[in-house]
Amino acid sequence: MTRMRRFVRWTLEGLLIALLAGTLALVGLARLAPAMGHRVLIISSGSMTPAIPVGAVVVLDPVTATGVRTGDVVTLRLDNGAVFTHRVMRLVSLGGVPYVETKGDANLAVDPTLTPLDHVIGRVSFTLPFVGFLMAGLAMPAGAATALLAAFTLLTALWLLDEDDRAVRGLAPPCLAMPARAESAFGDERDG
Repeated sequence: MTRMRRFVRWTLEGLLIALLAGTLALVGLARLAPAMGHRVLIISSGSMTPAIPVGAVVVLDPVTATGVRTGDVVTLRLDNGAVFTHRVMRLVSLGGVPYVETKGDANLAVDPTLTPLDHVIGRVSFTLPFVGFLMAGLAMPAGAATALLAAFTLLTALWLLDEDDRAVRGLAPPCLAMPARAESAFGDERDG
């Protein structure tokens, strides 16, 4: 096997391993984290940039109302169903009910209303920048089909490379082996 063939083989194998490992890691994150009590969300706005960019995946730790602290990045669900992730600026008690004041890092002002502390879904434990784009893509049929097609293409390219190597070494099956010399129906092609 030539140096170039080894390089091509190594590249194709590396791409295939990266594709399979990456896909399994994303599916594992999306399935295993919730099974272990952690929510996984994809950030769709830039209000927390640069700390959490658009398209990042955030993994939330469950948190009690007494566990929320100023400076924490938390995800909240409002009464209208809207979900957002912002930083806790202060904790407030109004009429004996605890509230949280939040602000997106990229926003100039704090959020216009206080949110009841019991609306906190969880505290952001870690983020994976831009991984959300891949997760969202794999969740769609076209994205899953693209990943499968890419894996099939890489496997086919590796198979063809193997077959070509066998033919060069004379180990290919007769239907794939190249003739030793070209002959026509009229005999030998050499002049003489």
